Amino acid sequence: MDFFAHQELARKKSHVLVLLYGAAVLAITLAIYALLMAIFNVADETPGTTTTWWNAEIAFWTLLLVPGVILMGSFTKVMQLRKGGGASVARMLGGSPVRPDTTDPDERKLLNVVEEMAIAAGVPVPMVYVMSEEKGINAFAAGYSQRDAVIGVTRGCMKTLSRDELQGVIAHEFSHIVNGDMRLNIRLMGILFGIIMITLIGRILLRTVYFSGGTRSRGGRKQGGNPLPFIGIALIIIGYIGVFFANLIKSAISRQREFLADAAAVQYTRNPSGIASALNRIAKLSLGSRVSNPHAEEAGHLFFGDCSKHFVALFATHPSLKERIRRIDASIDQKQQPARDAMPAAQPTPETLSEEDELAGAINLAAAQAILQMTPPAVEEATHDATKARAALYAMLWFDNKTFQQRQRETLQRLDPKALEQLPAILPSIQPMDPTVRLPVAERLIPALRMMPADLYPNFSKALIELTEANEEINLFEFAIRIMIIRQLGSEFGAIHKPTVRYRDANKVKPYIETLLSALARWGTTSQEAAENCFAAGMQTLQWQADNLSDVTLEKVETAVTELDHAAPYIKRRCMRACTTTILHDGKVASSQYELLRAIADGLDVPMPPMQPNQTQIAA
Repeated sequence: MDFFAHQELARKKSHVLVLLYGAAVLAITLAIYALLMAIFNVADETPGTTTTWWNAEIAFWTLLLVPGVILMGSFTKVMQLRKGGGASVARMLGGSPVRPDTTDPDERKLLNVVEEMAIAAGVPVPMVYVMSEEKGINAFAAGYSQRDAVIGVTRGCMKTLSRDELQGVIAHEFSHIVNGDMRLNIRLMGILFGIIMITLIGRILLRTVYFSGGTRSRGGRKQGGNPLPFIGIALIIIGYIGVFFANLIKSAISRQREFLADAAAVQYTRNPSGIASALNRIAKLSLGSRVSNPHAEEAGHLFFGDCSKHFVALFATHPSLKERIRRIDASIDQKQQPARDAMPAAQPTPETLSEEDELAGAINLAAAQAILQMTPPAVEEATHDATKARAALYAMLWFDNKTFQQRQRETLQRLDPKALEQLPAILPSIQPMDPTVRLPVAERLIPALRMMPADLYPNFSKALIELTEANEEINLFEFAIRIMIIRQLGSEFGAIHKPTVRYRDANKVKPYIETLLSALARWGTTSQEAAENCFAAGMQTLQWQADNLSDVTLEKVETAVTELDHAAPYIKRRCMRACTTTILHDGKVASSQYELLRAIADGLDVPMPPMQPNQTQIAA
């Protein structure tokens, strides 16, 4: 599955969505203009006047106000969801966060599966929410980017499904995170809300008339000429015409993505029976994938399965369960639960993946499982507690030199004394850790770090910076930690703004890409000639002439990453391919190159699967 291709496809679909949205807004505006003119003609009782359907003044104000109300409603909703990230959607749907230190066995199973899939997919571990009141089997992924994404599941999903089935469902949701579907989903929610604004105004008019007694005269007799009730009812009807078209758009866009996400789940897990069996359970359960929350309809396209019953297939946000199961594995008989060990390979369809893609997914999952197994018990315990998580992260940055250690100890005594108390118990487990495991383990600490009090975050981020500078220089691992942890938690605590696209021409960011390639070439090779060859290979991927290999610093690298984060997805795609070509040119990957590439990928909000522990070579 090509992350950047899906990002670009989502962007193109957004353009189509804007056009269809514009058509819907125009249709609603014309309908309201016709309504106003009908009222105008009825109200005009001048003898001898003829019916007219054109009034320049009414047309002007209608064209100004109606689209303005719809656009303002959509914009406000999108900004609200963007600012709050996936957590705001999860709370709106009745979800409650699962604490990293939970002892509930079902919640622990859920957290373990989410961690495993996040490492395999190469994205930050998202927050997990459970919709406690929902007994149907369903799940969703929501957020504006990987940094603020959340995974939500119904209680029925968490308690009913086996681990393999739950893994298939969670892998499906991670596909939406990895392939950039979430941003499009947020826009869809905003569009639907904007069009509903017309219906809401109609309801407000009706309620105003009812509670104010506006339908009666001073003497208590009814006023037959009050048009407000009629206008309110008409606006409700017109609003639902807009909802009709919005749901049509939403359903058409989301159905095909569900097939792709099912295929990606097979890629990640290499286990078609897991997700197919989960779909089978939904088909057999009386509640199915139903969600009772009143906001479920506007968020229906986010879910794993249809959250409400659609009597017309045209409005269904998901393909039929039978068709989804057939595409995953044509041999599954819905009348009988299949034996997982006897499940044959998935039949090829336009949405299934090649054997090579599935093998890559299996390798990534195996690497994730190996990383989880190699995590020391003390560090595993730290993933459940905010204070211990900070101590574990500080331990990864602890120096061997006693002079530098004293500086670090003074820093923590001043900025985070509680974590300093936990440090001696964790240090012995951190120091012998395999280099290829350190960064993924550091990312596993993020859910627990999110639980720290908001007023502690400034001290925490300052402590990270001072610890890495205690020896007056920064190595690549320290740089990667600073980029990854501060950026991911910065989004959580509001310290980092979400980037906007400023660069759509690769030539405008050429100096920044050259900086990254130079750093990867220089810091992963042993000779000037080898570095120049690796740099030239990366530049050739971009079809650019290889200039002289430049001298770089980590400050320049950080500036380059910050600027490239504002580049369009297809530019990031070219950049990451060039970076990968650069480090693979000599047939091996140094740990320093891996750490830098992880930092670059995280800074660009791009998924990067893990390396196998102790791995020195990776396949192109």
